[in-house]
Amino acid sequence: MAAKKAVPIDQALVKALAHPLRVQILEALQGRVASPSGLAKELGKSLGVISYHANLLAESGCLELVRTRQRRGAVEHFFRAAPRSFIGHQDWRRAPLSVRGGVTAAAVQGFVDRAALAIDAGTIDSRDDTTLCWMPMTVDETGWREIAEIMDRALRLLMSVHAGSVRRLGGAEGIPMVVGLAGFEAGQEPPG
Repeated sequence: MAAKKAVPIDQALVKALAHPLRVQILEALQGRVASPSGLAKELGKSLGVISYHANLLAESGCLELVRTRQRRGAVEHFFRAAPRSFIGHQDWRRAPLSVRGGVTAAAVQGFVDRAALAIDAGTIDSRDDTTLCWMPMTVDETGWREIAEIMDRALRLLMSVHAGSVRRLGGAEGIPMVVGLAGFEAGQEPPG
């Protein structure tokens, strides 16, 4: 069997995602467009702090500039999260484990928070085709690789649907949707 070729770690991505506020900004921009001004109000931080972190995220390719507009003699920038910033994107999976752990924990918490908001708002079950599914299973190494490949294909298909929706929306507001794909080795439950 041939040895896998090492893929270099994208240091800009690691730096971009190493700060918890940047993770919050990315979470806030998943599936929508906002300006640092709007994010500052939403996240309870100063505009200067949010702008600084948003610029670092944009420089690393984690945020995409969607549009600008003149506002009180200044230019307001509107961003959305770029696909490479999504937890699970292959660029992200090459980051050191020490960095991924904290970001993964923040991302999972963000997912749980969004699910709780949807439950509270009554939107989680408002559509007949909502999908909620999780299932523990036992697999061997081959099964693990097969599922990882299925998840990778599903992620690429989802990103294609997202890109098509963004094109069709042309900057208009769309349906805010949370999609989660997860396949991870389960921890052991404590005896008791």
